[in-house]
Amino acid sequence: MKASNIVMMALGGLVACTTLVACKDNAGAQAAQRGMTPINVTVMPLQKRTVDLTSTWFGHLRGVDQADIRPEVSGKLLEQVYWHGSLCEKDEVLFRIDPSNYQAAYDQALANVAAAKAGVLQAQVADEQAQKDLERFSALVESGSVSEKQFTDAQHAKRRCEAALAMARAQEAQAEAATVMARLNLERCTIRAPFKGLATKSNVSVGDFVAAGQVVMTRMSSIDPIRVDFSVPARQMSQQAQGEEYYDLPDKMSPVKEFDLILEDGSVFEHKGTVHAVDSEISQSTGTVKFVGYVPNPQLKLRAGAAVRVQARTGEIKDALLVPSRALVSSMNHRFIYVVAPDNTPLGIDVKLGKELVLDMPNGDGTVVPMLMQVVTGTVKPIAETLKEAGIENVEDAQVIVGGGQMAAQYALANAGMRKAGAQDGFGTVVPQPFIYEKPATTVESVTTDNDAE
Repeated sequence: MKASNIVMMALGGLVACTTLVACKDNAGAQAAQRGMTPINVTVMPLQKRTVDLTSTWFGHLRGVDQADIRPEVSGKLLEQVYWHGSLCEKDEVLFRIDPSNYQAAYDQALANVAAAKAGVLQAQVADEQAQKDLERFSALVESGSVSEKQFTDAQHAKRRCEAALAMARAQEAQAEAATVMARLNLERCTIRAPFKGLATKSNVSVGDFVAAGQVVMTRMSSIDPIRVDFSVPARQMSQQAQGEEYYDLPDKMSPVKEFDLILEDGSVFEHKGTVHAVDSEISQSTGTVKFVGYVPNPQLKLRAGAAVRVQARTGEIKDALLVPSRALVSSMNHRFIYVVAPDNTPLGIDVKLGKELVLDMPNGDGTVVPMLMQVVTGTVKPIAETLKEAGIENVEDAQVIVGGGQMAAQYALANAGMRKAGAQDGFGTVVPQPFIYEKPATTVESVTTDNDAE
């Protein structure tokens, strides 16, 4: 039987089936009816590599240490020493409150201490004299030179002097304690930075009366390192720690040890962060676990309050097979990739989709460009086995059709019908050319101004 007759029989069979099969079969029959002219397609080698899996979570930045700076004493604000929003060293002066009243109180406390010391000295002299009188009367009472009453009075006088001395010493201690408090209040008139960090804009002005503990004069945040708070779904933690007993925080409880910060403009911050703490409870409202990370910030580029994304490697897929996402062809709720068989016919493989990733891939022009790639596995049998049956021994040798996949699908369907009809040649073939990825052109939207509207 001639090949042309076989082709006609195959095409006739395909046309007869159009009333019974889906429209995809119609497309295959029509492709065969057009004479199965070879079609140009762009191809890319099937990629096999170990793929790192990453996850992204939303977070926000805050200071590792944060403090509201409030006055500890009341008074009129004399001076703001720091500049709004500046970096302040630990113990650097921020504000000064009028110390006049507190200086006077301190001086008074010092005077009270001096008076108390004098009182102690007087009490000591009186106590020593009472002791001598008691010793003298004790010797005389035995000889009968003094009466028992005189001796008893001397004993009572000694006890009164001892009590007076104890009271004087207590008053001295009280005066010294008051001096310490007065000195602290005087020192508190000078408000200092509790740690190294950025101070926000001042909320008070020179001349204001500030009450102790009432007003927040400024806020400070330590931002090197800076802290990032983010939440991880509990299911990710259970997947990561499955089969493990974990008590050593955060190494085993955390699905991530270090991470990248993605800033609001989409850029990746230059320093990697590390997980510092993991909450022990799962939030009942969100089903997430709170994480605390620290990120070096030596140039102070990061500021507290900023929204960020935390991106981290959470696992890997070994020997993953990847194709460009645009190489996928959909049909009847299935996904197919098409490769060029050794005889240049398109070979369709039913695949299951895995992770979608942006990876640096070799381009057809010899460059390396980021492409949106799809991890795929065979649904019926392993892709490597399907390729081997088609005569492609190594998966890396398979050429995946990226551009022209729809026509390749029609040819593959028509070829299947022809083979079923017993054809030996005349199959639809493809002419592979390297796929060259070109970044889509940026679309500039027109903006209507008020003048244009008029």
